[in-house]
Amino acid sequence: MQGITGVSLEAKNVLLRTDINLPIEDGKPKPTVRFERYMQTVKRLQKKGARTMVVAHQGRPARDDFTSLRQHAELMSEELDGEVSFVQGFFGSEVGDAIASMEEGDVVLLENVRMLSEELQNMSPERHAQDYFVERLSSYFDVYINDAFSAAHRSHGSLVGFNDHLESYAGPVMERELQNGRKVRDRFDSGTLVLGGEKPSDIIGMMDEMIENVDRILLGGIPGELALSIKGNELGEKSSWITEKGFDSGRDDLERMMEKHGDKIYLPEDVRTETGNYRVSEVPEGEMTWDIGKETAEKYRKIIEDSEAVVMKGPMGAFENHEEGTRKILDAVADSGGYTVIGGGHTSSLVHRFDREIDEFDHVSIAGGAFVRYMSGEKLAAVEALKE
Repeated sequence: MQGITGVSLEAKNVLLRTDINLPIEDGKPKPTVRFERYMQTVKRLQKKGARTMVVAHQGRPARDDFTSLRQHAELMSEELDGEVSFVQGFFGSEVGDAIASMEEGDVVLLENVRMLSEELQNMSPERHAQDYFVERLSSYFDVYINDAFSAAHRSHGSLVGFNDHLESYAGPVMERELQNGRKVRDRFDSGTLVLGGEKPSDIIGMMDEMIENVDRILLGGIPGELALSIKGNELGEKSSWITEKGFDSGRDDLERMMEKHGDKIYLPEDVRTETGNYRVSEVPEGEMTWDIGKETAEKYRKIIEDSEAVVMKGPMGAFENHEEGTRKILDAVADSGGYTVIGGGHTSSLVHRFDREIDEFDHVSIAGGAFVRYMSGEKLAAVEALKE
């Protein structure tokens, strides 16, 4: 897999697949660490004199965050300190005219590619190479660059289809994420995993892949609550809520690992609800748990401070309205003297939210699903397409 270092892109038409899928608040996209990181690639292409069309997505059909990328073009214009034209269609003269009018260093943004039904089909690169959209758009370009590591686990048209048609390269973000992820996954001989978030099934693969080589796994969020349920604790309304929402799908695997590696897996000892802080065996009936408790946060903080390496994936609770536990744990990771990595879609956004700096961590992954799958030892469709 080749990156763009040393590749001449001056006056070439470059198709850049990136990921500017952003949180939508009050109807507007909100810039994140991910957005800033991917814009660095666009700036690099501008300096190389490329004529760049950006292909990206936002949300999924029928979800609240599924929207046009028109406002994203405005955000890009502000970040790049120059106009980024927005192309609303996918075919016809509008696309051709936009490309033909580009000069060296210009950037245009194509409409949300997930508005195309064929884009969302998980098919092989060979099948996607025959997509009408892929074939038509390829004819305008000299080079394809895939920098969308955070979407690299999906075998969608814009991620795997262009490689058969165009000279193809991995973007700088893609390269850096793979290098750092490989270092953590393959050389993490001791240390601590801090795993939380929503879906226990997301972390099962990471635990399976890395548990032999870590000293401790600290569970929080819904995975921690599911583990407490396995241990027989009744967490008020949360126990039934986890089942109703389908977040118990990894229960059997988690129970298996707890039986085999119970000495390495740490569970919350207390939790927070709307009315206060309770031991896990004393949560009032009818209340919801929202965060790890004070004693757990302090215990986890001390473990993290004494760790030579830490990987954190996922918040410790519903941080939007109950941030205490997650903030304390993120601060502990940032202040740790060990090798520190944070990853997962929500986790990387916590850096700015909690007033920390990117350079306080050795690596901040901007990916969610791709990070988890790569840490779990899985192959990523877009990466494999680039290799081929």
